[in-house]
Amino acid sequence: MDQAFRFLIMAGVTYLAFLCVIRVVMGSQYKSKSFLINIIGMFTAYGSFIISRYNNVLKLPVYLYYILLIFLTVFLPPLVLKMKSDQTLKYVAFGIVAVPLLHLLFSLLLGWGGYLPFIQIPSLWELL
Repeated sequence: MDQAFRFLIMAGVTYLAFLCVIRVVMGSQYKSKSFLINIIGMFTAYGSFIISRYNNVLKLPVYLYYILLIFLTVFLPPLVLKMKSDQTLKYVAFGIVAVPLLHLLFSLLLGWGGYLPFIQIPSLWELL
């Protein structure tokens, strides 16, 4: 399968997962901030995927690479959306659960182990 197509599918699903997490975390504030949430979600999901995919072209030092990814995924949404401390804790907790879950689903169902490449999970098609 084409790597660009795989990249777009993984980034799109990550964006949708981000929106679901934010929906749960923000509760009744979601509707009033929905435009801003979509913008932040695009920066978070697609920005982190672009940085990850093109890191060999950008040639970022390792520490800067991880700082950018952490800033985009962990710090940017709570800061921009002005989350309260309990909302921020929920966001971080759901994020810690969502990322490995997405990796598990991509690896098991589609055999795409590139989401978290340091955790090897065989696909169901290899196991059968």
